[in-house]
Amino acid sequence: MSAERLEALASLFAGRRETLLADLESLVTRESPSEDAALVSSLALWIARRLARSGLEAERLPCRGSGDALRLRTGPAEGGTLLLGHHDTVWPAGTLAEIPFRVEKGMARGPGVFDMKAGIAVLICVLDAVAQGEVKPPRGVSLFLTPDEETGSTSSRRLFLDEALKRDRVLVLEPSGDGGAAKVARKGIGLVDVRFTGIASHAGLEPEKGASALLEMSRFVLFADALADPGVGTTVVPTLGRAGTKTNVVPEGAELSVDFRVWTTAEGERVSAALSTYRPNDARVRVAIEGGLNRPPMESTEESLLLYRDAAALAHRLGFELPAARVGGASDGNLTAAAGVPTLDGLGPRGGGAHARSEHLVVEDLPRRAALLAGLLEELPA
Repeated sequence: MSAERLEALASLFAGRRETLLADLESLVTRESPSEDAALVSSLALWIARRLARSGLEAERLPCRGSGDALRLRTGPAEGGTLLLGHHDTVWPAGTLAEIPFRVEKGMARGPGVFDMKAGIAVLICVLDAVAQGEVKPPRGVSLFLTPDEETGSTSSRRLFLDEALKRDRVLVLEPSGDGGAAKVARKGIGLVDVRFTGIASHAGLEPEKGASALLEMSRFVLFADALADPGVGTTVVPTLGRAGTKTNVVPEGAELSVDFRVWTTAEGERVSAALSTYRPNDARVRVAIEGGLNRPPMESTEESLLLYRDAAALAHRLGFELPAARVGGASDGNLTAAAGVPTLDGLGPRGGGAHARSEHLVVEDLPRRAALLAGLLEELPA
């Protein structure tokens, strides 16, 4: 891309800073907690109407129990780029009353401002420019926003994977990593739920006649913990446990949840298989295990690293650096990468505090990231 063209893109989006900020405010002040399908769908409708102002027609796709996903296509229906993100947040309805949207000292704050409504504001701005012919991708571009990313994308994954498989690459506008880094690898996430069924008895009169589900769960906790491998970055963490009914009753039932994170698919398979081999110390206790690897790891490939190098070089020419990061959290990019589509994640603006009350965004990064995304759409191979 010529220096003149790059300068033109930087100038174009610098001139749209206030529009980007206005859209960000509109997005943040429309709360969209994952557990409230009606609110998530309402935000999808607002985004669709906002895009329609530029003549872009977005489809709302119902996802059972999760609200509406949003899909938009411009240009050919195959090849080119999928722009991927989500419009649900972890914040419950009413959070705005405690953490209102505000801009102070160059930072925007509010629930979901960083994860990932800033990324959506950038997507809207760039797609507006595509619709007006100001940005000219050589092939097709599609947008897919999921309504349930924060809860595992169980209702939407088939839809966005079908779209991803039609495209040559996926660019994910999830929040950037530390220092504004793009995310070139993400851990896979596994979750297993374990149910223990023993025999109840009086804890004082006849404890020997009982078979404690709680005691067996405790043994399983130690068994699971031993499967972690810090040397390769594998974590296995028992996170939730429930057991018992009364203080004088040997617990008949117990339930446990275990979270595990892995850098490679092979490690995910190892942990899943090992968890399933558990045999109770007390043969009278039944153990039932459900679950496994929910999102496979986003492993770096030659193709995905080429995407990163192109993006980093373009960012440098735009006047900022784009470091690379490997992160423990997962996104829908894990799924598109595992499906074999080259994926680059974490292209959203700089900020921090995702999922925390300190969530914030660097306002000046909005136009920079829009220029970067537009440049990538124009520069990536046809």
